[in-house]
Amino acid sequence: MVVDSYRKEIGRKVVHIFALGYLAVYFVFAVSFSHRAALLILTGMLVVVIFLEYIRLQLQLDIPLLKFLYTFRRRSEADSVGGELYLMLGVLVSLAVFEMSIAVAAVLMTVFGDVTAALVGRKFGRIRPQVFGGKKSLEGAAAGLLVNLVIGFLILRTSAEGSLWWHGAVQGTTCLDISFGHTLWPVAVVMALVATIVELTISKINDNLTIPVISGFAGQVAMMLTAAA
Repeated sequence: MVVDSYRKEIGRKVVHIFALGYLAVYFVFAVSFSHRAALLILTGMLVVVIFLEYIRLQLQLDIPLLKFLYTFRRRSEADSVGGELYLMLGVLVSLAVFEMSIAVAAVLMTVFGDVTAALVGRKFGRIRPQVFGGKKSLEGAAAGLLVNLVIGFLILRTSAEGSLWWHGAVQGTTCLDISFGHTLWPVAVVMALVATIVELTISKINDNLTIPVISGFAGQVAMMLTAAA
């Protein structure tokens, strides 16, 4: 039963990988056309998902192609909107509002940090404080925090020239610049901590939305304060 539950949890978390494809679509259209055009494409994709959820929830019609994916959803999502819609909305808000580096870091923390926290917590979690509802484990939170810090180190690191090492490659202007620069540690640490705290404490609102938006907001504020100091 535990094994089946763990496997099903893995299946539920696979939807997070969809965010990487969503992010890739943004970069393809942002480079080929513009930031605004890319956001419009992502909004169109979100509208399609909203329409599919309308068919499922209000018209109560089964979509054969998607029926298998629905089996991985939580019971609480049987009669409510699925996590992928919140995830798309979180990615869209992040890309529309925050600096590119902040948005990408926030999305990746949502994808990998949240997945790590959930899977490690379900497999190895023993300490589950009642103050957090008794469902989330400190072991999972610690694993998620570690992954979030690694993401912050990688995404918020500059090259020797001072620009983000991956930015030129994403825009198609240069190759990856792996020369050693420095990591924006205050921003990375703030985002990692906030993403972990949100995942650990907020349970009534879908974390696919709360993690990228709140951690991204915190990171953006931290970046502004760091620049002003």
